[in-house]
Amino acid sequence: KRIPCACLDEKYKEVKSVKKMGFCCNPNCDQPNQMVERSKMFYCTRCCDVNYCSVECQKADWKGHRGDCNEIVEMKAAFDSKQS
Repeated sequence: KRIPCACLDEKYKEVKSVKKMGFCCNPNCDQPNQMVERSKMFYCTRCCDVNYCSVECQKADWKGHRGDCNEIVEMKAAFDSKQS
């Protein structure tokens, strides 16, 4: 939430101009430092816990992510069932 104060206008513009970066979870990603602009990222639609810079990176990492994905989905299901 933005604080309405003219003294902060310049700082607000400066902060808003900085691109938000995210980390691609594929260890073999070609991006520098595996970093990519967050607005362009893809995430695993099954577990919603890992992000990728592209569909190709997501597909390439599926064999490595599959086991973790299954565990995450099971944990979320167990948690949701306890909340009901």
